[in-house]
Amino acid sequence: MNGRHPHPDSSFASPEHISIGAVVFDRDDDMVGMVSNIIGTVISLERPTGRKWHTFYRRLRPATERENHQLRALAKLQRARTRGMKNRTERRG
Repeated sequence: MNGRHPHPDSSFASPEHISIGAVVFDRDDDMVGMVSNIIGTVISLERPTGRKWHTFYRRLRPATERENHQLRALAKLQRARTRGMKNRTERRG
């Protein structure tokens, strides 16, 4: 236990325990995302694919190491896809 998040299934005690840039798991969407904004009790999340959504802070929990890894892998895949699209467009032009 690190004292900050006693158990990976625990909700955050308050929005103040969440920071912008944190990787969290949204139980409602069953998806991991990165915190992009906090307005009161509503947390804005986004994924490397560009998907953005909002949820109540109590529906979130800290991401596990595996979920962190999944989000990094998704970001890497999205960068490769974006490069691939640019390369195809440049070749056609």
